[in-house]
Amino acid sequence: MNRMGSKRAVVLEPYLLQLFILNWLLIIVDAAVGYLVSPLLARFGAVDTEPSPRTVQMIRRLLTLMVTLYMFFNCLAFFRGNNILLVIITGVVLLDIVTQLVLRYRMNRRR
Repeated sequence: MNRMGSKRAVVLEPYLLQLFILNWLLIIVDAAVGYLVSPLLARFGAVDTEPSPRTVQMIRRLLTLMVTLYMFFNCLAFFRGNNILLVIITGVVLLDIVTQLVLRYRMNRRR
């Protein structure tokens, strides 16, 4: 089991920097998409009402927290050489971006 885990780590080792930079760029894209989609997310529960500016502001603050956590774990994984955590972060950020875009599409289609 130990050999297998270390062998996987060796396979991803040359791509550590590229994965770190990719995550960094994906996190920036996620923040931009989240900032633009936050008014639609605030309106997600209510169909007829406009979201209050306070609700949108709260969602954007949560977005800031999420981006901070993504960046923290991205740096932690890179500087500790944890390849698996870098791959997990990539998947989570991609899932977050896709989810926001799907919600945006559905909310725009509802109008």
